[in-house]
Amino acid sequence: MTVRARPLVALGLGALGLIMGALVMTACAPSDDSPSDTQEIKPLATGEAQKRKLCSRDRSDIVLDVFCRTDAPQITSLTTLRAALNINRLTDVQGLAVISHSTSLVGRSVSAINPRIIFINPPDETGRARDLLMLAFARGEQSAEVVVQDRSDGAFQFYLVTFEQDCNERGCTSGDLLTEAAEVGWKSVNVYAEEDLANTPRDCRTCHQADGPDTPKILRMQELDPPWNHWLYPFVPGGRAVIADYQAAKEGDMFAGMSATQVAERSNPGLLSATLHFANPVTQPNAFSSAEIEDEVIESAAAQGGHQPEDNSIPGESATWDAIYENAKNGEAIAVPYHDVKVTDPTKLAAMTAAYRSYLDGMLAAADLPDIRDVFPDDPMLRARMGLETEPGMTGEEVLMQACSQCHNDRLDQALSRARFNTDLSTLSREEKLRAIARVSLPVDDPSVMPPSLFRHLSEDAKQKVIELLER
Repeated sequence: MTVRARPLVALGLGALGLIMGALVMTACAPSDDSPSDTQEIKPLATGEAQKRKLCSRDRSDIVLDVFCRTDAPQITSLTTLRAALNINRLTDVQGLAVISHSTSLVGRSVSAINPRIIFINPPDETGRARDLLMLAFARGEQSAEVVVQDRSDGAFQFYLVTFEQDCNERGCTSGDLLTEAAEVGWKSVNVYAEEDLANTPRDCRTCHQADGPDTPKILRMQELDPPWNHWLYPFVPGGRAVIADYQAAKEGDMFAGMSATQVAERSNPGLLSATLHFANPVTQPNAFSSAEIEDEVIESAAAQGGHQPEDNSIPGESATWDAIYENAKNGEAIAVPYHDVKVTDPTKLAAMTAAYRSYLDGMLAAADLPDIRDVFPDDPMLRARMGLETEPGMTGEEVLMQACSQCHNDRLDQALSRARFNTDLSTLSREEKLRAIARVSLPVDDPSVMPPSLFRHLSEDAKQKVIELLER
């Protein structure tokens, strides 16, 4: 099965695919041409040109130490990237956390069957991080995300490491992107600083500096406290539930140099939480109250005969979660994690688990492996609450707030071309509205579609509501 490369979209810490060689989409940037000109693609530097750009920055951190040396290491795999950054080498892999549901820009790829791993420089004996460094990776995205601290002022700096594989020249299959093959054979590796991505859908600052350019950047971990819903963690029921799903599919597979058992045993969201506490002691905006939400979900599902978190066939409910979800839906915060521990449809998960097991057992060729990321439910309301779509039945104004306000608001950098579009439509000219209509009308797999494909998909009804609103 050939997987079409996904449009480029930021470390909420995906897939760059065939177009990443030299192109990146500007985020709703109007061109100087007519409103019907929707293909707003501009070159992104690569190779030596990008290295010169990266290394011209006046700051000091581990990433620049490594990649700006004259003898910079050749990165050919996830393992060599980890070794170059000296983070959790194969002989020291305790500093990591693995999550089965993400609201970052790789969220559409992440589930228990294709989790996201975050390597962490663990704290020293005082509890403080040594030269803070975190590295995030999920199969399928042809990228890894890195955050460090500048030694001079302590500010967080975000980087994106992109790569290609041999399959980029012929069309990547699920077997190329979603198996161990995704972690080796890297080529055309480039490192981008957050400034390079500022006017693209991968702009790190929309989440990590959401109050604007004059405010401090922060690290995000919405599930900061136990029981750390959605994280693989063998000491809590929810963690064991997603571990069971992961191991059912991946026992016998190696992920980031570890067996499925090692991944489950070593995943420690508490370590990540502690590291963030010492490096970034701020209150998480619109925080996810893990224990309270999980208790409400378990109780509400049990009243209907359900058995959360092990079985999500009967979804739970949580008034606490509803309040923070409304904040996000109204454009006041980034998307929030779903209230249930499991985000997968049981029938889809079973089918993809069976397919991956057939692949591992040699009964299914890698080229025939289906896209195992397709495990989310089809119910549009559930998908909306998981951050994948907008809610059905919304007005055009409500769709704009839920789908667009995170990147198009008065708080973010108004010098970016993205700022020419604002969810406050009273500020827009007729020409800007026509450009927006053209972008919204594009197919979901077009690299210029708005909202970007890895943010949210709009149903045909939602598109029509937005278009009617913009045509007024």
